[in-house]
Amino acid sequence: MGGVKRRFKIIDFRVRPPLVPFKILFDLKLRRLTWENKFNILPSLATAPSMYKVGEKDGLNLLKKEMDEASVDYVVAPGRNVSVGPKSVDPTGTQGMVVSDQTLVDLHKSFDNRLFGLHGLDLSLPTDQLVSGLEKAVTKHGLLGAVMEPGYFPAPEGGTLTADHKKLYPLYETVIKLDVLLMHQSGIYAGPDIGANDWAPLDRVMQAFPKLKVVLAHGGYPRVLDALALVTKHPNLYISPDIYCHFPGGRTYVEAMSMLPDQFIYASAYPLGPIRESAELALKFPLSDDVMEKYMFGNAARLLKVTAAKARSQMA
Repeated sequence: MGGVKRRFKIIDFRVRPPLVPFKILFDLKLRRLTWENKFNILPSLATAPSMYKVGEKDGLNLLKKEMDEASVDYVVAPGRNVSVGPKSVDPTGTQGMVVSDQTLVDLHKSFDNRLFGLHGLDLSLPTDQLVSGLEKAVTKHGLLGAVMEPGYFPAPEGGTLTADHKKLYPLYETVIKLDVLLMHQSGIYAGPDIGANDWAPLDRVMQAFPKLKVVLAHGGYPRVLDALALVTKHPNLYISPDIYCHFPGGRTYVEAMSMLPDQFIYASAYPLGPIRESAELALKFPLSDDVMEKYMFGNAARLLKVTAAKARSQMA
């Protein structure tokens, strides 16, 4: 594999490929470049050729090339089953985000088995369908877990769905039974407002299901300290702050990595951050080699059951 040679293997834990269902995110990324309050940080300002080829075969080919240039071994692509996103992401309320299990299976093959898919949960479905859908995704399609985005869904009794809603408890039992991971969405676009990042419900879930393996995507931002407190409290909760490491207050994540080295997971959040620039910035964090290896590869590999022997070596 070509590209820059590195001392560390890399798993990029959150990559949304340039597919039509993800176009809304690419539009948001490029639209932000024109805003007066655009962040003066490299991941937000930098682009990559693949970002301009959404829905085209060239887009996927360019993404593979960008992975090679960044010496990224694997990427994790979260599926999605969201009919309408928050207004801040989908102003017209017309762009759904549905990425099927079969799409992820096809991507796994086309990316030479370097892309792992996670089943996108449609939390509007009855509980029994949620459970059966997850079981099929894992046992039939070989997906390695699921993604939940409760901030995009209403609760059955009204209001926004939260992680501790009892309709979701059989789903958590199934995740544990299948021995896979659950990615929980967070961040400034995780719901109708930043209230979707209240982490007391997730705290209650982790107490009820201590064996549940959860990855908090986007790091729980902007409730950074609350999220870090939960990681301290629950050993099976992992935090992946991705691009939010570079947002206001995000350096707190980097400071905490050496304190909780076994629970941080690297991601670019592509397209919000380009593959190469995101990896280069992360590798400059002031971390020991042991902590860096766990952050960039080891912790994710353990969750995904990817052994170092199977990974594509990037050593010089």
